Amino acid sequence: MAFNRSLLKTSEETFDYICTPCAEDNLIKESLKYCVECQQYCCKDCLTSHRRISSLKGHTFLDNSSVKTQGQPRSLPAFPTKQCSKHLGKIVDMFCKTHDVVCCYVCAAEDHKSCKDMMSVSDNIDRLYNKTDATKATSELSVILDNMNQWQDDTDTILQQLQDSKVTAIKAVSDCRVEMEKFLKKLEQESIKEIENEYKKLESQILEERKRYEDSIDDLKTLQQLIEQASGNIAQLFVCTKLAEKKCATLVDNEMKREIFNQAEVKFVPSELLKSSIKNMKHLGEVSVISSSKPILILYKATKICDMNVRLKEDTSEYNCGIWGSCIIDDTVIFTDYRNRKLKRYDILSSSLIDYCDVPVGPGGVCRVGDKQVAVTCLNEIQFVSIHNKLSLSHSINMEHDCYGIAYSNNKLYITDRNKSLYMYDMSGKLLKTITSDKSRQPLFNENNHITFNDKKDILFVCDFNKGLVCFNAECDYIETITYDIRPTGVCTDGYGNVIVADNKSQIIQCGKDGHKRGIIVNKTEGLPWSVCIHHGLKKMFVSFYSSNTVEVYNLF
Repeated sequence: MAFNRSLLKTSEETFDYICTPCAEDNLIKESLKYCVECQQYCCKDCLTSHRRISSLKGHTFLDNSSVKTQGQPRSLPAFPTKQCSKHLGKIVDMFCKTHDVVCCYVCAAEDHKSCKDMMSVSDNIDRLYNKTDATKATSELSVILDNMNQWQDDTDTILQQLQDSKVTAIKAVSDCRVEMEKFLKKLEQESIKEIENEYKKLESQILEERKRYEDSIDDLKTLQQLIEQASGNIAQLFVCTKLAEKKCATLVDNEMKREIFNQAEVKFVPSELLKSSIKNMKHLGEVSVISSSKPILILYKATKICDMNVRLKEDTSEYNCGIWGSCIIDDTVIFTDYRNRKLKRYDILSSSLIDYCDVPVGPGGVCRVGDKQVAVTCLNEIQFVSIHNKLSLSHSINMEHDCYGIAYSNNKLYITDRNKSLYMYDMSGKLLKTITSDKSRQPLFNENNHITFNDKKDILFVCDFNKGLVCFNAECDYIETITYDIRPTGVCTDGYGNVIVADNKSQIIQCGKDGHKRGIIVNKTEGLPWSVCIHHGLKKMFVSFYSSNTVEVYNLF
């Protein structure tokens, strides 16, 4: 009696190789060949299907015994199946260890002739394959895919906003025509009213200014008379002299802080468009594009939103944390905790700790030196720390001096010693330049600390507690020292051309790209600010302190 070789999986019948498609239908059939493209073992019937279906006719078949498998023969083979994107029909089955790339044998012959570490993937799979690497790559792909999906969604949202704005803009054109008919009747009255208002406003300011000068003149004349009258009374003359000195100093100081009028006029310039015929106008108004990527040129308004707790249960210091340095890494911020000898990484979106690592000694400054690494100053050495997945210590470079502030640009490190010198090194630790004084041999520093480059990387700003903001070019040539009644402790840039400075008066100051003061954006922090950093995309500012368990977080508008 003949028996059907097709059996249910419950059958005791076994084969060395079973057909993969049939097994998925709960049938057991013996495999005759292995299809490289489908990555499946195939029985006689499945092979026939390959020959009948045009899209499957070009597939490559191997004998079962020639396919190397991981473990039992029934498992999937350790044989590459991905076709080369450059050479049609060729399988990516070669690995170049020199360039750390996989390719087909044609690529190997064309692009890797001189490489000595070419090998067959199938023949060397046991020592090439690493489950950890595959898991890591899968995780990275997942993260990037999530980001790409999010960016795609964001793009769709922006496109919808653009479409909506077009409809709104076209309606605004029609509304403009209707409004223009009304506005033309009121323009004359409103223009006159505006002239009167501006005149009164400016007149009031000038009169107020004049009154202040008048009062000051009266005070000065009175002091002059008192001095003249006291010529025979030395004690009275001394008192009057000191009063005069104090008054003069106060007036000079006040006037230096004020903007004075050097011109005052009210003008009206007729609109040439209105003077000409409406029919000669090309448009009813101006069409403009609003872009969030434009540099911020106005003074920030900073609103404190929370105090971020940076103390951990693993912290060993009995005192408050000492967050002496900080820098933004993607959507996270890394803090250096000097007192607890830790680097701490916080997620900005959730305001929660996601990682930390211990360092040998108390860290000071920190800066990014690549996509996957930061450099940290630790007394007399530079410690490099990997930031790829978990924070982990890499190599370090010993220095002949103390290290505190640190910045990176164009494969160079710039370091201060919290004293009187600025150093420039290459990434191997070779000293390129030491700066202590200007061309006239005058000391440039007294107590330097944090440093940063502006967004264009053409000006280096060095905070000096006693001197002010000391400026250099990228080659560490001295430019100028900016002093505006501050003792700077921390400095950063915002990604829009502004320089942000923290000082010992618990203020946060916004400066232009050249470092000159534009205004105060935070008048009073809760402690002595010791570092400041800004996420330019989220427009969030993080202010850390010399001694505190919290970091103040601000929204910037």
